[in-house]
Amino acid sequence: MSSDISERMQAGLEHHQSGRLQEAETIYRSVLTEQPGHPDALHLLGVIALQFGNSEAAVNLIENAIKANPKEPQFYNMCGEAYRVLRKYDVAITRFEQALAIQPDFVGAHINLGNTFKETGRLEDAAACYEKAIAISPDFAMSHNNLGVVLKDLGRPEEAVAHYEQAVAIMPDYAEAQTNLGNALIGLGRPEEAISHYNQALDIQPGIATAHYNLGIALDELSRPEEATVRYEQALAIDPDYAEAHHNLANALDELGRREDAISHYEQALAIKPGYAEAHRNLARINPEQEQAAAIEKLLENPSLSEIDATHCHFALGNIHHNAKNFDKAFEHYEHANKLKRKAVCYNSHSFTAYVNRLIDTFSESYFQEIFGSGSDSKLPVFIIGMPRSGTTLVEQIVSSHPRVHGAGELAFLGRFEQSIAQQFESPTTYPECMPLCYESVAPEFSRKYLEEIRNYEHDAERITDKMPDNFMRVGLIKTLFPKARIIHCQRNALDTCTSNFLNYFATGNEYSFDLSELGQYYLDYERLMAHWDNLFSSEILTVRYEELIMNQEGISRQMVEYLGLEWDDRCLEFHKNVRAVHNFSSMQVRQQIYAHSINRWKAYENQLAPLLEILPRASSDLPA
Repeated sequence: MSSDISERMQAGLEHHQSGRLQEAETIYRSVLTEQPGHPDALHLLGVIALQFGNSEAAVNLIENAIKANPKEPQFYNMCGEAYRVLRKYDVAITRFEQALAIQPDFVGAHINLGNTFKETGRLEDAAACYEKAIAISPDFAMSHNNLGVVLKDLGRPEEAVAHYEQAVAIMPDYAEAQTNLGNALIGLGRPEEAISHYNQALDIQPGIATAHYNLGIALDELSRPEEATVRYEQALAIDPDYAEAHHNLANALDELGRREDAISHYEQALAIKPGYAEAHRNLARINPEQEQAAAIEKLLENPSLSEIDATHCHFALGNIHHNAKNFDKAFEHYEHANKLKRKAVCYNSHSFTAYVNRLIDTFSESYFQEIFGSGSDSKLPVFIIGMPRSGTTLVEQIVSSHPRVHGAGELAFLGRFEQSIAQQFESPTTYPECMPLCYESVAPEFSRKYLEEIRNYEHDAERITDKMPDNFMRVGLIKTLFPKARIIHCQRNALDTCTSNFLNYFATGNEYSFDLSELGQYYLDYERLMAHWDNLFSSEILTVRYEELIMNQEGISRQMVEYLGLEWDDRCLEFHKNVRAVHNFSSMQVRQQIYAHSINRWKAYENQLAPLLEILPRASSDLPA
C-alpha cells in the first residue's frame, strides 16, 4: 500500500470514529478508485452502509473484502452482522463461525453469534457463546448483560441477576444493564431493589421511555399507583405511541378509581396497537360494550394469533356477552379461555390434596402446644384470607376505611418465607415438615422480617392488612409467627365463589381455577383445611360470610372493627369513598355502595356448571343470605 493510500485510510478512520461518516465514505471510495480491490476500504464502506441501514450493500461490499483477504476475521464478523440484520440467520451463523475458526478468542464474534442464536430461539446456544466471551474477557460488561438476558428467558432469574450485577459493577453507567437488572428483580418479587436500578438508569439516560415504564411497573407492584401514573406519563411524554405505557397507565388509573381516564388510555393503546389483546380484555373488564366485540372477533380470525392473546380475547368476549346477558354465548368464550389457560400451566389436584394433608398433619394441636410463646406478640398484622372472589377485597376496603388501619393489599411475603425456610435453616425435610425442627429460629427471624416489610407500607397505622387470599394455607405459619394476629376468614356461597373464579382472568396463580372439576376439588380441600384451623383456633379466627355482610353491612362491619380491637368509626360504612388504590379486578365494585345482585350469580350459568355441581352439592354450598 502506498504511503498516500495509507494516510488517506488513516484519515478516513479518524472521520469514521468521530461519526463523520460521509467524509469517511468519500475517502474510502477515493481509495477504491485507485485500488478497486482494497480489502480494508471495501470492509469499512460496508460498515458505513450497515450504519446507514443499507444492509444489502453492506453484504456485497464486505463479501468482496473477504474475497480480497479471506484471512481477516473482522471481515467475516461484520459480514455476519449484516446478514443477521437481513435475518439471513444461517449465513450469518456461518460467517461468525468462520471468524472464530480464524481467531477463537474473538470476543465480538462470540457475542454476535450469541445474539443470532438468541434471535432464532436457540437460547442455550446463545448462553454458551456469551459464556465463552466472558471466559476470554471477564471484564466485558456487554457479555454479562447479554448472558443475563438469555438466562432470564431460560427461566433462571437468579443467575440473570448475578450477571446483570457484574455488568453494572464493571460499567456503572451501563443504562441498559441497569434497566435489565431492574426487570429481573421485578420477576423475583424484589420491586424495591428494582426501583433503585431503574433510577440509576434514568440518571444516566433520562430519556429512556422503557425505564420510566418499568419503574411504573415496580411502583405498581408496591401498591403505589399514584407514583406509577407519573412514570407512565413520563414514558408517554418521551414516546406518545408507547401502547404498553397507555395500557399500564390505564391499569393504574383503574386502581385509583379513575374509570373514565382508564377507559381513555385503554382506547389509546388500542388505537396505536389494534391487535393488543390484553388491552381489549381490560377495556372489556371495566367497560364491556357490544361495539368492541367485532374488533376482538376479527382478531380471533387471525391464524397466527398466539394462545396467550386468544385467551385475552375470549375473556373479553365473555365479559361483553355477560354484560349483555347472553349467558350461553358468554360461557362459550369463558370456557374456551380457561381451556387455553389450563394448557399453559402445570397443576395436579391430587398433589394439592396431598399438600393439604401434610399441612394438617404438621400443624397439629401438639405442634402448637410445643411452640407456645415462640412468636411475636405484635398485633400489627391483620390477615384477610379465603378463596379468591369471596369478598376479601370488600372486607379490606371496609376495615381500611378506619383511620387507624392501613390496607396493604395482597402481599407475597409469607409465600416467599415458605419457600426459603427449609433452605435457610438447612433442614433435612421440606416445608411444612421442617417446621417442628426449626420453629425456634423461624419465629423470631421471620416475624421480624415480616413486620419490617409491612411497615414500609405505613409507618403510623395500628393495624396493617395483608389480603392475600391463599394465606388460608398459611394459618399454621401465621400462628407460629404471630400468635395474637387477627385473622378474618371470608366465606361466600361455594358456587358463586367458584363460578366467579372461572369467569375472571388471573395473570398468575389460581391454576386450579381453569377446569371446573379441579376448581371444585380445590374448594373442597380449602374447606377441609379451614375446618382444621377452625378446630384449632375457633375463637381466634373471625369468619365473615359475604352474604351476611351484604345484608347487614353495619352489623358485620362493627363486628370486624371490634375484633381488630379498635373503636368504631363511621367512615367504615362509607368504604366506597376510600381513595386507597385497589390492586385487583374488584377495584370498581368496592368504589360502589354495597349491592346484592352478586348473590347467587352462579345461577345464570347453572346449565353449564355440571362438573362443578357434581363435586359441590347445591345443598351444602348455599350459604344463608
